[in-house]
Amino acid sequence: MSRRAHQQISVTKLALLLAGVGFLGVGGFWLYRLMGGQYRTVETLDPESYYENANNLKGNTYRVEGWIGNSLGWNPGKGRLFSIVTQSQNKDYVLPIFVPHDLQTINIQKKQKYMVKVMVNDQGILSVLEMTKP
Repeated sequence: MSRRAHQQISVTKLALLLAGVGFLGVGGFWLYRLMGGQYRTVETLDPESYYENANNLKGNTYRVEGWIGNSLGWNPGKGRLFSIVTQSQNKDYVLPIFVPHDLQTINIQKKQKYMVKVMVNDQGILSVLEMTKP
């Protein structure tokens, strides 16, 4: 009765295989972040359309990426109003965003970059639904 020889995987082949899997994992994560992360399926807000007539956008959900400019107001029962600076077509636009009271646990600081999922409310203000740092 003959025995079959067991072929062993060499250490070099195993190292190359692990490096390839690691490279694919890092590349996939980078691509996921580049494409907008968790808000990639949400349409990006066009600041010019918002400036022209925010009433046309009421009830719609958008993605805004930018950095916090200033704190514009605060009401303990309702929430906080901030300005967010976003870029579109190499121009800076300053937009008001309202952070409701239920999102008060987010530590928002000036000049920090955020990715925000917003809804244009009945008053035409961008009301934050979700907010993360990219």
